[in-house]
Amino acid sequence: MNVTVGCKVRFLNDVGGGEVIRIIDKRTALVKTYDGFEMPALISELVVVEPAADQLLQSKPAQEKETSAPTQKKKAKLNESRDIEKGVESTDSLGDEISFDIAFVPSNPNALQQSNFDLFLVNDSSYRIFFVLSKVVDESLSPISSGTLQPNTKILVKRLAPDEVSQLISLNLQAIYYKNIPFKPFQPEYYDIEIDPIKLYKKGNFLPNDFFDSNAYIISIASTKRELLIRHLTDKAISEAIKQKEKPTPAKEARKPDSEIEEVDLHIHELIDDWKDLTPGEILKIQLARFETALEGGLKSSTSKRIVFIHGVGNGKLKYEITKLLSSKYPKLRYQDASFKEYGFGATMVFLK
Repeated sequence: MNVTVGCKVRFLNDVGGGEVIRIIDKRTALVKTYDGFEMPALISELVVVEPAADQLLQSKPAQEKETSAPTQKKKAKLNESRDIEKGVESTDSLGDEISFDIAFVPSNPNALQQSNFDLFLVNDSSYRIFFVLSKVVDESLSPISSGTLQPNTKILVKRLAPDEVSQLISLNLQAIYYKNIPFKPFQPEYYDIEIDPIKLYKKGNFLPNDFFDSNAYIISIASTKRELLIRHLTDKAISEAIKQKEKPTPAKEARKPDSEIEEVDLHIHELIDDWKDLTPGEILKIQLARFETALEGGLKSSTSKRIVFIHGVGNGKLKYEITKLLSSKYPKLRYQDASFKEYGFGATMVFLK
């Protein structure tokens, strides 16, 4: 995958990564790191983990393009969800693809800071979705809306006034996918969403789409097509990076172990022996307890300056909870993705000093 402006990258020979904001020359790109710094980097030492939006559109499989005839183009607007009110019970269609989004549609696109925002849930799939959308208040959830979203429908769940979007919006969305015919099961969603007001005030975040007449800011909750595409692109990028590293290079002095870096493996089988009967929630609780214990120990230690927490990839829940805990309880600590070369996508490095 070519390195272009807008794509997300990891540093092959260093920790962290960021977004490419400029191509300096044929060999060098300017990367804005996740902590806000701009730094030049050799293109050959960058691994694309998420392509730019235009690359994603150009990279759709040829088979998908052939089967999507012009007359079968996705509906310009999905039906408003009214089946619950009318009591309509239809037979669900075949298909194993999921596409579930949350969308913000401004009433006044030319004056976003004074605009109301309609909050929609969009089900662009053949599955029914039972959902509960809640507002996060401290450590509790305050329900906003719940119900069943029929296939290929959208539903308006709330209209946000200007004063409601002037502060951080913290939402939680839980969802279950099902049909009234035999179907392929998918894991239920438990998705925390934090919307910074700045994102709703940037006109560039509102784009043309297939669901609304006007531009909308759309956040993907789940998409089987996107996951398959990104997994394909990521696997390809990793393979290409490995091939590049396999090329003969001048011998370098062997790297000595860094005594200032401590590694903590948070995989559950590394923490306890009898874990198979535990629920996902119990496992997560044990992993976070180990994380916090190791972090507190590192802060008191006079030797360790950095800790690498190996959490794996999984569904991303453990990494999300770790970063959430760091931001809320340890706001002065700096953290970033650990070295892609050594840990792949499954580790976070915390700087203690």
